[in-house]
This record gives sequence, structure tokens and C-alpha cells, in this order.
Amino acid sequence: MSEPLAELLRVFRAAALLSQETLAERSGLSTRTVSDIETGSARTPRLVTVMLLAEALALTSDDRARLVEAARRPVPRQSGPAVTEPALRPPPLVGRDADVARLVEMLSTGGARLVTLVGPAGVGKTSLAMHVAAERAGAYELGEAVVELAQIEEPALVPAAVARALRIRESAEASASETVATYLRDRGALIVLDNLEHLTPAATWIAEVLAACPRLAILATSREALRLRAEYVYAVRPLDGTAAAALFTQRARMVKPDFELTAENAGAIETIVDHLEGLPLALELAAPRLLLLSPRALAARLERRLPLLGDGAVDRPQRQQTMHGAIAWSYDLLSGDEQRCFRRLGVLHGGGTLEAAAAIVGESGTNGEPSILFRLASLVDKNMLALDEDAEGEPRLSMLEMLREFAVERLGESGELDEVARRHADSVLAFVEKAERELSGASQGRWLARFEREHANIRAALQYAARRDETLLGLRLTAASWRFWWLHGHLTEGLGWVRRFLQLRAASPQSASDVLYGRVLRANVVLLSALGNFDEALESCEEAIALQRAGGDDAGLGASLTSLGIIMQFRGQYDRANAAHEESLTIRRRLHDDAGIATSLSNLSSIAFSRNDLARAGSLGEESVAIYRRLGHESGLAHALTKIGLVAAAQKNYDRADELFTECLRMQRAVGNLGSVHYSLENLGAVAHRRGETQRALGYFHEALALLDSMPNKAALAKTLEDLAPVIAAAGDAARGARLFGAADALRRAIGSPLFPAERADYETEVDAVRAKLGAEAFDAQWSIGKSITLERALEEARETRSLL
Repeated sequence: MSEPLAELLRVFRAAALLSQETLAERSGLSTRTVSDIETGSARTPRLVTVMLLAEALALTSDDRARLVEAARRPVPRQSGPAVTEPALRPPPLVGRDADVARLVEMLSTGGARLVTLVGPAGVGKTSLAMHVAAERAGAYELGEAVVELAQIEEPALVPAAVARALRIRESAEASASETVATYLRDRGALIVLDNLEHLTPAATWIAEVLAACPRLAILATSREALRLRAEYVYAVRPLDGTAAAALFTQRARMVKPDFELTAENAGAIETIVDHLEGLPLALELAAPRLLLLSPRALAARLERRLPLLGDGAVDRPQRQQTMHGAIAWSYDLLSGDEQRCFRRLGVLHGGGTLEAAAAIVGESGTNGEPSILFRLASLVDKNMLALDEDAEGEPRLSMLEMLREFAVERLGESGELDEVARRHADSVLAFVEKAERELSGASQGRWLARFEREHANIRAALQYAARRDETLLGLRLTAASWRFWWLHGHLTEGLGWVRRFLQLRAASPQSASDVLYGRVLRANVVLLSALGNFDEALESCEEAIALQRAGGDDAGLGASLTSLGIIMQFRGQYDRANAAHEESLTIRRRLHDDAGIATSLSNLSSIAFSRNDLARAGSLGEESVAIYRRLGHESGLAHALTKIGLVAAAQKNYDRADELFTECLRMQRAVGNLGSVHYSLENLGAVAHRRGETQRALGYFHEALALLDSMPNKAALAKTLEDLAPVIAAAGDAARGARLFGAADALRRAIGSPLFPAERADYETEVDAVRAKLGAEAFDAQWSIGKSITLERALEEARETRSLL
């Protein structure tokens, strides 16, 4: 017969000259656990607990076998209350203090007897449940029991699993469910039902046992709620950036004890936790890679996450030893229709609308399912999708990137990838062609925001078109998207796509109509002009005009003439600029295009201002303002009011100019038109400088410079540098001001964009003032330095002056 475990453990501990406290510390167990085993008051401990004790006692193989054999002998049940099963202390939990506190409150004073922790794969539901159970230790007569359900395949077997966890002897006279209910009827206990998602039909039994046992509490983990009336659902979210970085650092130290979060690796770690989306399992799986890779190298390899997130701890359940396995566990629990829906939605980038989801998934459900909405709702319930509201309160579906990566992998395996990618591209095309018509109207701001939300999907559709040489699709996408790229500052990216599809069209001229080709040429012109490449823009503009004249495309011709006028104005060719805008105005009047008429009038006002004809500039500006007000077109109204503000500033009516530019800035920020925001900041800075408000002027100009980081408009940059130069001189650094004047002059000469005559008098006054501060010889020397330095160095010079604020 086996030796009693309690006596044997006392003998081994005494022989090792260890106290209960020391043995507990060495084994990672609590002192109470050791004490309970030695007094015989504990239930039969787990094998892992016994092995930890044997290791801590440094037992020989024979003595280890004796201890294990003793542990296998059941401890007779006492007539009094049972105690908590000995358990390992759960590993430290990072970033969940608020969750633990809230859940403990719910179970203790909040009246909750059934709490289900729900969330996506790898979010840490099990760890959180174990910590909550540990916090509640001693609060229940029978203590806490953990029921691991991942290996249970039938819902009917859940009661038996609970009975085994509670060490309840089964009998032939009663079922497991009856035995559990009888045992717990008058006793308090906390049962953790871990990984319940594949056994949700067991919810009926859970409701019954809760009703029969008023002192029982259940803490469940699942990908979806049980849908019981007594259930409190607690959503476990991914960790925020700070907590995710802390967890990654903690896990990194477990494989590299000297690892530290430093200023040098902070950026790489931020990238890592962003890529891993705050999922604790992903962070824990990624940390061991630091044995081979630096944080920077690891961050660079996480574009595809799943292949790197493997080889987890062997004492984890197999499904959690890789992130791929954790997601596959959830995917395999879906029905066939749900799996098809999930994998097809993987082509959505950055989420999408319900309409887009329906178009991508395609056919309605089988087996009598009335609508895709049921499948979407089911995937949301199972935490395979998330459903939120966008800024307009409309529903929007999204998917964690690791789930999306898995979905695309499964989509490729199914042979559906090309077909579904085409559906996605067609869905994006339908959106941009509808939205493009709104970008010139009163709802411009709202539709620009919608474009921004769908930008990742637009990129994916363009990539599909380029990959498949779908020239017509690509040209239609760019023709409908360029105005968004222009207004929101995605200039370089937009130009790259326009050029790519223009090249494809050149190789296959019959792939698109001349009207569509002309629209894309206009996109090329606008984006090139915004980047200060006026030579190439002019060439493309003249080709578009010739094509549109020959094809009778009056609407396209009016738009291209507007672009021609803007190019000529920046080049200082005001007669040709004025003629282009006048012809554009005539065409638009004939077409009854009110918004276009207002635009042409505003552009003619700008030409008049450039010629220093302030009266005409003001009159044309007011006429444009009146039309835009009637149309409710805020972006156009701001553009026209700017012209009136410039006239006011030129007339030294700075209060009026400041008021107008401030109002323009408000409207342009509301719309999200970065180019116009920059222009208003410039104008406000210039007015502040004229008033002698140096600090305020510096603030405006530095904000304008920051915008140019994401919107590299060289003409705008030249203007910012030359406007900032005298302000810096006024703040006490005249030498730097002279260098910036030189850099701006070199940039204007490089892009062929001279000063407007209306600006030249003020410009020369400012230059002379800085020259007087430095002296002519020193000024000329600094100017020459500015002309010779690179544009990047000139920008560094400008940014360094932020310290003057």
C-alpha cells in the first residue's frame, strides 16, 4: 500500500532541512498549499504540483517515484468543508489590473454569478480568469476549481469534467449533472470553465446548475457569449500600447535577462507591439525571437506575422503554442458558411462597410440562411470580426490583422483568392466613382473623411489592377481618387499610381477611352503641380487640352484650362494664365456649372492680385464668394475668402485679413484639405509678422512646415522658407534668416516658380531689413550658403528655430 502523501512530504522536507515557507518559495507554490498537503486537509494535488515539490526537494529517482505514487492515492473526503486545490501561482499579469479589479467586484459585490470572458484568440482570457480566481481565493467554502475544456468534444461531457475537477466520485445511481448539483447545492464554490466556445450547447446545463446551487459562481472563457439570462458578458480587449510594450519587455527578459527598453530600441518595440495588435499571446510568442534578432530586425520581419509567432512554451495547450494554431482553433469551430464568409472578408483592408462586405462575400447563405447579415452577426459574436461605428454613426466591420492574414491564407488554399479580390476591387471602384462626384460639392468634408477611411482598400484595389495589368480598372480608380489624394496631401502616392496606369495605357492605347485618358492626364497635372514639377505638368496639361478639344469633352477641357492657368500663374506668365481662366469660365457658363464658374472667378481674382490689381481681385473674389455661399460649398468658399483676405492684407487692413484667414483655416480643417490649411497658416503667419507678433508668426510657420512633411509641395515650401526668414531674423537669428532666403530663392529657380509681382515689394522690404541687420557682406555670404545647401539641410535649419518659440 502507498505511503500517506502528507507523512512522506513531511519526512522529505525535514531531511532537506527546509521550512514550509522555504519549500513553497523554491517550488513556486503557496505556503498554504504545502501546509494543506502535509496536514492531509488538501484534496489530491495535481501531478505538476507533486513534480514541482520533488524538484524543489532534489529527490532521487526512487524517492520521486514514492512521492508520485503517494499522490496518486485519493485523499478520503472529510465531512467538513473542502478546501481549494493546490495550484501554481499564476504568472505575473501585465496591463490587466483594472480588468481583475472589475471582475472581482462583479463576483463579490456586483451580484454576478455567471461571468463570461469573451474575446479573440490570443487576447488572454484564460490568464485573466486564473488571476481573478486567485484573487477570490478563500472566498468560497469549496474554494476554486479550474475545468479545462479544450479536449472535451461533446457538450454532454461538461458535467463529468466539472465532477472530476471537484473530485466528486461518480455513481451508477445518478448522472454527473445530478451529482454535481447535489454536491454544490448548499456549498459555495467558484468554477472556472476554460475554453467553452466549442461547447456552447452546454449552456442549458450551466443555467440549470446555477439555478439549483445558489452559492455557486462560474467564470467562463469563450470566444462568444452563452446567451443566458443570468450571464454577465465581459469583453477582454487587446492591451494598449504602453501595457503591450511592458508585457513584451517582461517576456523578453525571460529569454534575455539583460534586455531593457531604451531610447534606441523604443521605436522598434513600438512597431512590434503595433504589428502584434496588443494580443498577449502574440507578444509572448514574439519575445523569444530576440535571442536571434534585434528589436529593429524583428520589427522589420513582422509584416507577415503568423510565420514568426510559433514555438511557444511546451506547457501551453498545443493550440496556443503558435498564433496560427490559436486562430485555427477558432476557425475550425465555424460552420462552413461562416468559414467562407470569414476568409472572403480577409480581402478587406482596414475594415469596410456592410455593403462592401455583402458585395465581397457574394452569394447569400445556404441551409436556409436568409441573409449575409446573420453570418456577419455570428462572426462578430464569435470575436472573429469586430463591429463598430464610423464617425457618421454607420456600422463598420473590421478584423485584427493577424486574423486577416490567416483568412487570406485560407482564401488562397480554397482557390477563391482571385475571384474574391476582383469582387473587392469592383466594390472599391463603385465606392470611389460615387464618392468622387461628391468631392466638389457641399458635402466635400464628409466624403473626404470616407475616402480616408477606405484608403487602405483603395490601395489594395489599385495593387490588384496593377498586378493583373487591368488598365481600364486602374485608370477608373485613379480618375476617381486623385482629388482625394490632392486635397488630403497624398501627393507622391497618388502621382505614383497615376503614372503607373498612364504607362499601361501607353502600351495599350485601346484599353480606355480618350475621355477617361484625359481625366487621368488632368490628375497627373494637378499632382505634379502640387509637387512643384511645372515642366512635366505643363507637358501633360497641353496633351490633355488637345485631346479634349478634339474629342469635344467640354467639361474636361474647362478643368484642364484651369490647371493650365494655375501653372502659368506660378511661372509668372499672367497673360496666358488669365486667358486660360477666361476660356474656362466661358465653357463653364455654357455648361451651367455653378461650382466651376465660382472656381474660375476665384482663379481670375488670384491673377488680378498677382498683377497688383487689388480692386479687380476684390470684386472677382466677392462674386465667387456669393456663388459658393449659395451652393453651401465650404471648401470653395474658404478658397474664395482667402482671395479677399489677401487683398485686405495688401491694403494693410490686418484685422480684417486675420479674421478672414482664421475663418478659412477653420473651414479647411473641417474639410481636411491639407494644402489649403497650409496656405491659411502661411497667411496668418504673414499677418502676425506684419503686426510685429513674432512668437505668434513663428508658431504658424512651424505648423505649416510640419504639414509639408506629409505633403511635399515645393512651391509652398519655398514660400514658407522665405516667409519664415524675416521672422527668424526678428527673433534674433539674422544669419539663419539670410540662409533661408537663399535656400528659398534656389528652390524657386529650380522649379521655375517666381514671386508674384504683388508679393515682390514686401519681399524686397524684408530682404533689405535682414541685410541691414547683418551688413551687406555678411548677408551676401549667408545667402550664398543658403543657395548651396541641400533642401533637406534647409529644412533642418528651419525646424531648429522651434527653440525660439
